[in-house]
Amino acid sequence: MIETTDALYARFRQAMECDPREEARARQCLQGLMNELLAHRDAPQDLRLQNMLLACRLRLRAVQNLSLAGRREEDFFPCRCEIREYTEDLCAAADLLLRPLGRRVRFEAPEEAMEAVVSPRDCGWLALELICNCALHCRGEEIGVTLEPRGGKRNRAFVLTVACEGRLDLDALHAAGGREGSGAAAMRRTAWLHHGALLWLEREGKAVAAFRIMGKACGRQECRPYSYSELPDYVELLKDPCSPVYIALAPAVGE
Repeated sequence: MIETTDALYARFRQAMECDPREEARARQCLQGLMNELLAHRDAPQDLRLQNMLLACRLRLRAVQNLSLAGRREEDFFPCRCEIREYTEDLCAAADLLLRPLGRRVRFEAPEEAMEAVVSPRDCGWLALELICNCALHCRGEEIGVTLEPRGGKRNRAFVLTVACEGRLDLDALHAAGGREGSGAAAMRRTAWLHHGALLWLEREGKAVAAFRIMGKACGRQECRPYSYSELPDYVELLKDPCSPVYIALAPAVGE
């Protein structure tokens, strides 16, 4: 049975009142409502339904950011894996979604092995957030993503850089990094858990974000076996409007 717009709005108000700290309940409530909104026959032309859907996406991002910013080191389990391939897949997926808007994502990396100690999903999420921020806040047509090795064999590291033509409000970014539930706070925490560093800067007329990834385990981290099953198929996830990939990029698409 298809609910009326008024009934959906009542559910929407309840969903917006869910405590984002209760992650499981908030996700269930928001995703259930999003599925109803997406299936509603009037969704394509009803501005009220479209606004509710966008608000749900933004709230779901806030829930995700709050969860990631509160991650504990004992709950973080990295593994030794090849990072070049899945970063390239992620960029291809983001490019597919952004090209209809006249934007494109270009990935560059040396043709060599790039083995690092990371959580593939978390590292991929961070790269996606950096791409999304460029799409949302920078005017350039091309978003460039590069992955470069640094250092020697004993102190091997990699730098993931995302850049786009435009300017950054560095003061706002630093302030957001200390604000609960912000994307900047979640990204900084994710970088810290990787024993890496995240830096925003402006260079040659471009807004740049650089994420330094360590090539070996640090501190008391222990590497675990790695399985390709841990990595999502990013292109497939673009078809799921409730997936983390789509949630991150949807505001840039305007859906």
